[in-house]
Amino acid sequence: MVFVYERKTAGENYIYLSKSLRIGKRIFKIRKYLGKKSSLSEKQIQEEIKKFALEIDERTVSFLTNQVKKKYLLKYPFTIEEVKKIEEMNLKYKEIKNSLNKKDWADIKKRFITNFVFESNALEGNSLTLKNFSEIVFEDKVNSKTDLREVYDAKNSYALFSALFSSKKDITESFIIDVHKKIMKNIDERLGYKKMPNIILGRNIKIVPPENVSSEIKRLIEWYSVNKDSIHPLELAFKFHHKFECIHPFADGNGRIGRMLLNYILIKAGYYPIIIRKNQRSSYLKSLEAADNGEYTPLIRFGLEKAKETYRNFFEVYYKYI
Repeated sequence: MVFVYERKTAGENYIYLSKSLRIGKRIFKIRKYLGKKSSLSEKQIQEEIKKFALEIDERTVSFLTNQVKKKYLLKYPFTIEEVKKIEEMNLKYKEIKNSLNKKDWADIKKRFITNFVFESNALEGNSLTLKNFSEIVFEDKVNSKTDLREVYDAKNSYALFSALFSSKKDITESFIIDVHKKIMKNIDERLGYKKMPNIILGRNIKIVPPENVSSEIKRLIEWYSVNKDSIHPLELAFKFHHKFECIHPFADGNGRIGRMLLNYILIKAGYYPIIIRKNQRSSYLKSLEAADNGEYTPLIRFGLEKAKETYRNFFEVYYKYI
């Protein structure tokens, strides 16, 4: 947010602009002198504020893009142009988050979590409408014809992702098992890792058998720990998601948990979370199927598209008002 302030010198008021930026753990304050207050109209000041904000954003995005280039090994489709777009959107997301008061940000977060959980559950066949979902979660209002599994699915998933949104816990084996326990509350008594083999309908892939799940989850967590500082968070999150779905560690809930962990990785890395909508199911599954055969480009391209789409369709409207 750009601030306008005055300084009085020798009886004359002078106008300045100021904007604070947080990059990593450092805060930078940038100022710009506009001129004498008496010679500036309100329209001129507003135009200068817009120009100043754009100049600062362009400089910051350029700096962040260079930092990403230095830190991560970037491969197609992670071109510099794509990185620049993601960094610009993430910068604006952070400005929304840091500029709003706590209640306004809480309202936005609540709306995002509702949309994410609704769409994620719908991908797994949950038949609730968004109105039904909201009534169940926020009003405890349940239609007598509603499947109780779908009711608990909505309540559990909303409560869990709300907690994950602000959690600082590391991704460990016990963390993943606990996530499953919370999402399956009152739904399925088969807690912990699966005891029987499972399959993913519509995908020709060999799923990890029950006896190997624990060791494969440990390998996945080790892979995440080794690569989190060398692979861009968006690429890291989607590759982790794919590897998790190939393990399919639980009897039920794998897709919902996998998408929550995907977003948890993004949030922990300082990036905004994304939404995969139910009407994108076909392209989503096709990109996962390509990754099954060792071709990750379609999956990463899908991730980039969903990241840009989520910002433009959800967060961008709020940026216009700060």
